[in-house]
Amino acid sequence: MHSTVEAFLHYGYLIVFVWVLIEQLGVPIPSTPILVTAGTLTATHHMQIEWIILAVMGGSLIADSIWFRLGGHYGSAVTRWICKFSLEAASCVRKTEDILTRHGSYALLLAKFVPGLNTMAAPLAGQSKMRYRKFLYYDMAGTFLWAATFVLAGRFFGEAIRRNEGLLQWMSRSAFGLVVLVVVGIFIFKLIRQRAFLRRIRTLRIE
Repeated sequence: MHSTVEAFLHYGYLIVFVWVLIEQLGVPIPSTPILVTAGTLTATHHMQIEWIILAVMGGSLIADSIWFRLGGHYGSAVTRWICKFSLEAASCVRKTEDILTRHGSYALLLAKFVPGLNTMAAPLAGQSKMRYRKFLYYDMAGTFLWAATFVLAGRFFGEAIRRNEGLLQWMSRSAFGLVVLVVVGIFIFKLIRQRAFLRRIRTLRIE
């Protein structure tokens, strides 16, 4: 088996924890492929669903708490800074503010599923002076739903390929490469979409 796959099997929980932490801190590397891959490995009992979800919630807890405190302390300067480096277009602050205004703390339950909102929700919640305990309750509930959805999707996929020995061997050799391709593909797609958005903005300004 490829050494990178072996590394994932041995340090999978740590990889999931660090990957989610880095993504939630604002680095545009999507966690979804990692969660699905980890879920797939639960079908062969190399990983356990509950520990994967705990790793996700731990990484998200650290990152979201940092952004919540920064948002409460520095206000809109933090959200503008995040959007400056975001690949989710320059409208992300306004879009997130609208969602939080309409739905309040309940928006945190689905924030992880929405690109851009997953990072912006925590500092905006802090900026709105939401109580940390209330934020933590809804944020962790939303993180659990997000993690469980994609990990279980991976588990079902893993159960399907486990019945096909040839496909299972191919996936074992190619899993890491597939994850990298998906992550790079999502990153390029977001980059292209952001540049198209910025071109439209420039055209509107010229007009």
